[in-house]
Amino acid sequence: MQTDINIGAKKRDLRDFIRLILAFFLCLCLMSLYQNTRLYWAGVLDGVINKSFLLLVVHHLGFTSLSALFLVFLYKFLEQIKANLGFKTVVVLLVLVLGVEGMLTKYYVDNYEILGAGYTEQLKRNNGLSLFYYLPAFLFFGVVAMYLFYRATTNIYDLISRMYPFTIILFSLFLATLITRKNPVNENKTQHLVYHSAEESLDFNKYEGQEEYPLLKQFEPSAELADYFQYKEQPPNLVLIVMDGVGSDFVGEKATYKAFMPYLNELINKSLYWPHNLSNTGESTASIPSIIGSLPFGEEGFTNIHEKTNQYTLIELLNDNEFHTSFHFGGNASLNNLGKFLYEEEIDYLSDRKAFGPQYKQQEPDAAGISLGYHDSDLFGKWLDDFQSTDGPRMDIFLTQSTRNPFHIPAEDKYKDRVEGILASKQIEGRDRRLIEKNREIFASLLYADKAIGDFIEGYKRKSEFYNTVFIITGSHNLRDLPQLDYLDRYRVPLLMYSPMLKSPERIGSLVSHADVLPELAGLLNATHNFKIPEKVAWLGEGLVHKGFIKEEKAIPLYRHRKNIQEYIKGNLVISGNSLYEIGANLSLFDPKSSQKKEEIKKSFREFKAINTYVTQKNKLLPGNELEGIPASKNNKSDLVWINSVFNSVDYDNAYKTARDLAIAGERERALLLCDHILKEVPGHADTEVLKGRIYAWNKEYPRAAMILEKAIKKYPVYADAYSALLDVYFWSDTNYKVAELKKLIRKHRIGNEELSNKIKRAEDKMKQDQTLFSSENLGYLNFEEDGYE
Repeated sequence: MQTDINIGAKKRDLRDFIRLILAFFLCLCLMSLYQNTRLYWAGVLDGVINKSFLLLVVHHLGFTSLSALFLVFLYKFLEQIKANLGFKTVVVLLVLVLGVEGMLTKYYVDNYEILGAGYTEQLKRNNGLSLFYYLPAFLFFGVVAMYLFYRATTNIYDLISRMYPFTIILFSLFLATLITRKNPVNENKTQHLVYHSAEESLDFNKYEGQEEYPLLKQFEPSAELADYFQYKEQPPNLVLIVMDGVGSDFVGEKATYKAFMPYLNELINKSLYWPHNLSNTGESTASIPSIIGSLPFGEEGFTNIHEKTNQYTLIELLNDNEFHTSFHFGGNASLNNLGKFLYEEEIDYLSDRKAFGPQYKQQEPDAAGISLGYHDSDLFGKWLDDFQSTDGPRMDIFLTQSTRNPFHIPAEDKYKDRVEGILASKQIEGRDRRLIEKNREIFASLLYADKAIGDFIEGYKRKSEFYNTVFIITGSHNLRDLPQLDYLDRYRVPLLMYSPMLKSPERIGSLVSHADVLPELAGLLNATHNFKIPEKVAWLGEGLVHKGFIKEEKAIPLYRHRKNIQEYIKGNLVISGNSLYEIGANLSLFDPKSSQKKEEIKKSFREFKAINTYVTQKNKLLPGNELEGIPASKNNKSDLVWINSVFNSVDYDNAYKTARDLAIAGERERALLLCDHILKEVPGHADTEVLKGRIYAWNKEYPRAAMILEKAIKKYPVYADAYSALLDVYFWSDTNYKVAELKKLIRKHRIGNEELSNKIKRAEDKMKQDQTLFSSENLGYLNFEEDGYE
């Protein structure tokens, strides 16, 4: 039987092609061994044959299948023209691909980064051009390995011939690899380079401007808003309330359904009110970066940008001027990476559903059995219950969610009865009445949310801080669960500022958006209290006060939802898709008198979308400082290679389990490395924070362990595991006197737990034994029988 690869005169058939493809795949497997062996020798990986190796083989199989799908047609076509021509051509192409894969793999194991779009810059930065010296060696490897594996696959065709048609098998294998997550350590390097280079080349909306930072501009703070207030010596406290889905249909001087939010509509008469305000986004979490950062959107919302960008937000501005900042949400702040964004902005305190104790009741679950979290009344009530005065000014941000599908609220029947009362009063008739009748649960939730906000503000009035506080109230976007009038209706939201320091209520008719809030507040605080503000900013907005309804050159981009920037306003014109409209009174849309400016606004829209992608993907919002400009060290890159080798998904609970297993097995440094990676991606992962504290405690670094766990308890005040870990640290470090304060918190948050009771008693017994209870008063405080901890 002929088994060699020599070129004869006979025409080659599919059997020879299959043997070539199998030989090619086995060569790629050898390349996988080369990569992992090099990484193991360098101390980056813990072993050669591991999970990442198997995933790399799977992805090589997918790449082989894709290559075969393209080459089989070329092979058959050339064989029809001339015997062996197709065979020779495929051999040459596969050997060349192996040479390229070899060079890319060597670059990866030398530099711990994968080449992709912009590879020329990467090669220059890492002296990668010398890589081409190794091309002959990898080509020689390709020729020899292909020959040997081709000879070894002589009899395999008999097995394959009994399967389904070969092309179907290849296509199925390729599709199977699409659903597996790829990391550089387990990805075919050639496929990665080709895909990302093609993606960049086919981007026809690419930024082609000359400015490296196209949004960077001189900040000219406005002082116009200061004239409306009588400020005190200390900077004012700020309270920002963002109502999920509450648009101008419900709050506003011409709101159709104002009867369902009576408190807020009455509050307008005591506030600064902007009737022509727009949200820049059609999603709730996406509205937060617009309001507090005046930021662009990226492809999937600013909070979902994977790489850290340099930006300057309201939180940073306030931190620079000695404010205490906090964010409060009844849901899961990790969704859409909102919590990660806020932690990266160094917010002082973040409270989400993990901070609520047993005295609060979660919303009823939806049809899928999932609860959104806690009701608005609990969100505000918890803040009032936990309130402690701060030494300086503060900003508290609230994101509500009771007006969100499925609209589950407490005492739902009570609020539905109020809906019936409004209908019975004949205030609303016709189509709007029929809409209410079919959506009673929505309108009941609006009544509930309005009362929750009203109760909060009235409760705040009983605090001394009220007299030096500005409340900023707006909606995230207009409710999508009701019919919308036009393309702009999704973005129409109320905006009002209420404060006892207001000289008088005013209606400000400027066309503005959420992106204008930060520039206006920065100008206001600078004018009244000489705030430290940046000279240059990259904010989309300009300010909330300008002459007239329309500012001719003002641009307002609108982000509908993920990967969908559909609407864009310039002056008094708005473009949606390919349609142009003119903005009239009450933000109504009508056909423009002339379409002369259509091409001009379309060009401006294209330029914005290109800039939006460029500044968020390339980190070109603001220049970073010198330290931020230094590329990641080789050690950091090698750490990431190891992380990718043990964690290959977006399920960070699984990553936590891996870190925990490593710690238990004694691999504590590796476990800490994985913990840091998890907390970088999900800063609110409570289990990981507790594990990190425990690892430092096991390493007898007790001060560091205590600091981590004390911070965790502040973030998650009802999480029993954090208390348990901290009690261990206090016991092991012989600082049991600190247990008294911890016990106060346990009692305050009603954490009934036998393990905690035993550990507190352990601390008491140790203190008695060591005679470190300094007074009978302390002994009484730690009396468990009296406190019910038996």
